Amino acid sequence: MATSRQSKQADKNVEQAPATPPYYIAEQPLFIGDQFSRAFNPGDHVPPGHVEQYGWHDLVRAPDGYDAPEKPSNDEPETADGQATSSKEGES
Repeated sequence: MATSRQSKQADKNVEQAPATPPYYIAEQPLFIGDQFSRAFNPGDHVPPGHVEQYGWHDLVRAPDGYDAPEKPSNDEPETADGQATSSKEGES
């Protein structure tokens, strides 16, 4: 029974990929505070927490081969029939 439990757990881990990569790659020198406090050089691995904290989203890229999971879209209607309708009479 332990093996079936482990395989189910592994399936769950595969389906739920993390939204952020394990690290980012700096595309240019990254500084903290002023222009003299260099934190990372181009090509360095940058922790995701640092990217969030210092706002370096436009200065880093995800590692090669990392595919971020797609965000759910709101393109589909919420009803099963495909058409949003009211259940009250007299509304159009």
